[in-house]
Amino acid sequence: MDPVTQGVVGAIASQQMSKRQVLIAATVLGTLSGMAPDLDVLIRSDTDPLLGLEYHRHFTHSLLFIPFGGLLCALFFSLIFGRWFSRIGLSFKQVLLFCTLGYATH
Repeated sequence: MDPVTQGVVGAIASQQMSKRQVLIAATVLGTLSGMAPDLDVLIRSDTDPLLGLEYHRHFTHSLLFIPFGGLLCALFFSLIFGRWFSRIGLSFKQVLLFCTLGYATH
């Protein structure tokens, strides 16, 4: 699938578990976390041109990495959007849930 479709599927999964008060936050977190596994395309090497192909869809797309990927996304987005989350009453546990659901759809 293309990244936009991955984001939409991640947003839908997160929206299903959210309350109306945090629907926008769940949508944003699910969308960005649904696209996050494709950041493995940033793995590059000047000496090995095939390294990017070798690691694309590697560990970031494995079932065992889902909880770790969700946690990494939740930590990253909490650093960026932390004030907004606290203003709307979104706990880190909810952020982790939305990020993990979005990541898992990938």
